[in-house]
Amino acid sequence: MKQTKGSLRTYRLVFIPILFLVLFILFGWYSMENSKRIQDQNRGYAADSARQIADHVEDELSNGLSRIRTYADFLGKSLSEPKVTAQMLSDMEKNSNFDGFRFVDANGLNHAADGQTSIATDRDYYLNGMKGESGISIILESRITHEAMVGFYSPVYCRGDIIGVLRGVYWEKEYMQDMLAASYFGSDAGMFFCTEDGTVVASSEGQSYNGNLPENLLRYQMIDLEATKKLRTAIDKKEQEIVIPVSDGKIDNICVFPLLEGEYVLIQTFPESVTKNMVNRVNRTGILLELMLILSFVAYIAILLIYGRREKKVLERENRELAYVTQGVSTLFSRFVIVDFEEDAYHYVIGSKPERKEFPLSGRYEDLVEYLSSFLAEDRDRQDFLRLCSKKHVISELGKHGKDIRNEYHVQREGRDEWEHLNIICLERKDGKAAKVLFLRQNTTELKEKELRIQAEISVANRKKRHYQEAMIADSVCTFDFNVTRDLLEHDVIHANIGQRWPMFEEMDK
Repeated sequence: MKQTKGSLRTYRLVFIPILFLVLFILFGWYSMENSKRIQDQNRGYAADSARQIADHVEDELSNGLSRIRTYADFLGKSLSEPKVTAQMLSDMEKNSNFDGFRFVDANGLNHAADGQTSIATDRDYYLNGMKGESGISIILESRITHEAMVGFYSPVYCRGDIIGVLRGVYWEKEYMQDMLAASYFGSDAGMFFCTEDGTVVASSEGQSYNGNLPENLLRYQMIDLEATKKLRTAIDKKEQEIVIPVSDGKIDNICVFPLLEGEYVLIQTFPESVTKNMVNRVNRTGILLELMLILSFVAYIAILLIYGRREKKVLERENRELAYVTQGVSTLFSRFVIVDFEEDAYHYVIGSKPERKEFPLSGRYEDLVEYLSSFLAEDRDRQDFLRLCSKKHVISELGKHGKDIRNEYHVQREGRDEWEHLNIICLERKDGKAAKVLFLRQNTTELKEKELRIQAEISVANRKKRHYQEAMIADSVCTFDFNVTRDLLEHDVIHANIGQRWPMFEEMDK
């Protein structure tokens, strides 16, 4: 019992840290799964949001191109002579969505609404416009305002001839910056409107970037080298909806969307802080949940310890009482064996063991019956024992006679004749049949010898009585010796008979 208590105490001490270790491992797995899930969720969300902004930008560019064509057509039809003045440009700006208008004449001189001019013979809008083409022209540095602008151009026809190119322009800081603005959960995302080679035209931050965007992001340590290579490849291939995860940097992922059939590209950088904040919020919730679980386990363990102490006292008392009972019963029964008929097995109860050391403490029921029968002195008795203790017979007898079966046998141990009492008690029933039984064996040699002596003495007394009675009936004169003290009642009966039938004996008695 002391070993069992020590084992239980050790088990509890080992179980508690294992329980907490399992909790921390589960929380680590929960955190990793949450981080992965939130990253995947944010990448999908960022791609959807970037796609909407890209569609909006593309619509604005298409609308601007459509509007400049309308203005150029209206201007050409309203001219009485092939000449566009600064006043005309100024009047057009008053009722237009464009920030300003420019007109490049056939000689390549660029005219502004305020009267300023510049040479534009090398600009793509002049070269393409004079060919009768319409399009979008990105100017990184205007020769008049020295600012970046987005321009839409279309040729102006007068009497069937191209007299110049009309341009409607948006200032990058006032137009593109507002259109590119994007925010996620209170954190601003970087949105970049770039040319087909990745050169930044405008950004949501309003910051100027010299050169290629991937190189700038790598220079400012916003992304790592591997992500830079992937971004360059995506820009060159002009593929639709490219999401590039970033493992090392200040950006969680990058979305790439080509615009106007690849002439321009919209790039969004999703801030890592958004993902971290979301993961931290979820982890804080997980930490609170884990703390509540730990507190619940601590409270539960405390309750178990308190309850266990009470139960321990009760069990100790019951074990002491059971030990007293077992010690008392063991003076009567030397062997205790429990038999399970469902498993067809036996095992000796703790504290009890077979006489022969080589016989196992547990095994098949048939082996137990064979072992017990080996102690019987006579072969006929052994055969009867095997039949009476068979599984089928025991189950049948316990079903008929109730809770127990009792038998007594003449056995021989170490050359000595002894008597043994076997009591089979039903412990458990299933479907009305005995399932588990208890074999109790008691050495009754001393009691049996006393019983046999008493039976022998009674037999001798009965024989003497019978001989005396026969002599009286035959009128014979005989003398008899018998123990008056032990057979007093019998002597009185005989004496009475003598007095009635033979008076001569009365005189002799006197």
